[in-house]
Amino acid sequence: MEKLVIILCTTLCITLFINRTQSTKNDITFLVDTTGDVTQDEFKQVIDFIYNITSRLAIGPEDNRVALVTFNTIPTTQFDLNDISGKVSLLNAIISTKNYNLTGTRETHKALSHIEDNIYVSSSGMRTDAQSSLLLITYGQSQSPTQTQFAAYVLKSTVQAIYVIGVGSLMYDQTERSDFPNIASSIENIFYIEEVSILCNYILSITIKLDLNATQSEVVGCSPITTTWTTISTTIPTTTEMKTTELTYSTELTDSTSTDLTYSTESLSQEKTSLKLDTDNGTTASHLNGCVVCYPATTELTSTEKTVSKINKGLPAVIMIGILLSCLLSLVLVALVLYLLCNRKRRNNREEKIDHDSTIENAEKVTMTQL
Repeated sequence: MEKLVIILCTTLCITLFINRTQSTKNDITFLVDTTGDVTQDEFKQVIDFIYNITSRLAIGPEDNRVALVTFNTIPTTQFDLNDISGKVSLLNAIISTKNYNLTGTRETHKALSHIEDNIYVSSSGMRTDAQSSLLLITYGQSQSPTQTQFAAYVLKSTVQAIYVIGVGSLMYDQTERSDFPNIASSIENIFYIEEVSILCNYILSITIKLDLNATQSEVVGCSPITTTWTTISTTIPTTTEMKTTELTYSTELTDSTSTDLTYSTESLSQEKTSLKLDTDNGTTASHLNGCVVCYPATTELTSTEKTVSKINKGLPAVIMIGILLSCLLSLVLVALVLYLLCNRKRRNNREEKIDHDSTIENAEKVTMTQL
């Protein structure tokens, strides 16, 4: 009986732990840069990107909630987590921001502090039993990188997953994205997208990170971008010749144009060229002279990506450890109660035996007296 009680308690604790770490609720905030580093048409594509992600999510009080904040010199809440509960109304509210005036400076630190103070609070709809995710869509480095790093550090104590999506031509410049690692909750949550036109290829990759149960339908109208390495030739030098390696790189873009670049080992010694396969977000990233161009898988999600998404949606390690310790404490308490009950039963048995022996002894005395 005691072993059965312990097994049942252990099973209950493990089930509770798993359910808490796989909560499907998510409080999601889109933080969108509205400075003038992209054109109005490009900004509309950014809003379409947010619209398409949201349309694939389950929206409701017991599902996902969405907030939208824009920022330039001053952050502005378009709607918070508690403002809109219906999916149709939510999508209409997102579309209504397409003609937003693009101006001002990029004060990212103010925007992050605004999120901390005004979005992820109970009065704005934040739920204690839900996950929390922030998607920052920006076009370059903050005006105050140090203050931005501090604001992100503070925000990470509240928001479990912070994604940074760098968009636009400024992403070709490494200095314009140097503060992204300080903002994102992990390196896997950073995306560099130089061409706004290919942003729609990332809809599925981002959506699955926010909700494993989201609709995974193919995005219509996004042409895949292919990458080919066409020629690699090597000349073996003599003792008086220098070794020369010729490398031709060809990239086929959505408009079927191509660019051929040829490098020798002399230039490659000064300009680093590498190829990286990023299995965490299902993309192949080519790093060329400090530039990053990503080519995501648009229709198939890898098992690694689903695993990373599941981990990203989990509770912070501290909370997990706390739940586990609570389960262990419960087991200790159950064991203590069982021990006390058994000890009490043994004591009662001893007392009954003593009473029984006393009764027999008294009876024998009475018998002897009568004789």
